[in-house]
Amino acid sequence: MKLVVLGGAGSQALYGIRDLINHGSIFDEVVISSRNLEKNKKIVEKLNSPIVKAAEVDVSDQAALYELIKDCDVVANCTGPYHILAYKIIETTIKAGKHYIDFCDDIEAFNNIFESELPKKAEEKGLSMIMGLGASPGFLSILACSAEQRYFDSLKEAIFYFACDEKEPGGPAVLGHMLECIHNAPYIKDGEKFNEPSFREEWDFDFGEPYGVRKVTRIGHPEVFTFPRYSPGIQNVSIRFSLEPFSAYEGFRDLSLAGLTSNHKLNINGNPVSPRDFALAVLLAQKASQPVMTEEELKEFLKGVTACAATELHGKKDGKDISYIGRVAGNMAPLTAIPLIIGAEMLGKGEISKKGIMVAEEAIEDADKFVKETIKRIRQDGFGFKIREELTLREEY
Repeated sequence: MKLVVLGGAGSQALYGIRDLINHGSIFDEVVISSRNLEKNKKIVEKLNSPIVKAAEVDVSDQAALYELIKDCDVVANCTGPYHILAYKIIETTIKAGKHYIDFCDDIEAFNNIFESELPKKAEEKGLSMIMGLGASPGFLSILACSAEQRYFDSLKEAIFYFACDEKEPGGPAVLGHMLECIHNAPYIKDGEKFNEPSFREEWDFDFGEPYGVRKVTRIGHPEVFTFPRYSPGIQNVSIRFSLEPFSAYEGFRDLSLAGLTSNHKLNINGNPVSPRDFALAVLLAQKASQPVMTEEELKEFLKGVTACAATELHGKKDGKDISYIGRVAGNMAPLTAIPLIIGAEMLGKGEISKKGIMVAEEAIEDADKFVKETIKRIRQDGFGFKIREELTLREEY
């Protein structure tokens, strides 16, 4: 069985590919593809696995992409930005008749694709295609599904939190995506959808050890789109984030409140430049001036907790108010990539029964099993991972 990983040379995807090699996957051929064949070959040589191969493709070239994936079984899309690339990749994958998965965290991509004819075309072809199976959406929202199935009769509110170290692996696309996410931060309140930039409201949230209580604000993330597809009656959905160190959080707050996340072009000495272009250039210059961690330093860094996250739910059980918080602590990179790989294996095994294009919450029917498998795999790959659940039942006498 063959898996093609688009953007497989990226820092996030490689954590999943290493996991796949570690666990003797159902895939006997895994193709790492990107636009840089020489880089891919060096990665393959370093991975030193007979099942991993290198390929070159520009995913915007639909004819070349079709040739690459026409004889595979599953396509895992780890490229970005998804709001630019995902539509044509999914369209080509449907044409090739292949199952598909990604860890898209770009709400615009979800809106564009689910409002198109692509879901209907995928269903007509009998394909299972999953969008957003990474850390969040993905593991965190499936943890919410698991908690809902175990503890609730009905849900009223879901809040998703995450905080990560600014040194977590990620390239220029991550910074660009962050600026987009803090510029457009949709949320659902009392059943109505709103959209405003981040940092207009802030809260304190206790992530548990080691981050403790942090200032958080809304961020634009797809759970506002994805989770109501699983829980259509939910009245409140919000995604809130922070950064480590706090000075990084303050830096993005300053950019946002100064209007530097806008895409509106300004004429500067005859050149059209948006505030966001300027902000991104400054952030990239700052990042380039910092020393790059060696491979050994990165391994040492990832031995500690570099990201915390949480799912908070409020609803009813037997007519009584009930609240749930599931807190996790570990590393964002493996928590993003390993759920994707587990999902790809499920597609290859035919364990995803639903057809068409689905969000992760719709696709994963046994949420508790998926959560436990992800935790097990992350730990077996040598990463620390802690999860703590807290349930509160409120009664009136």
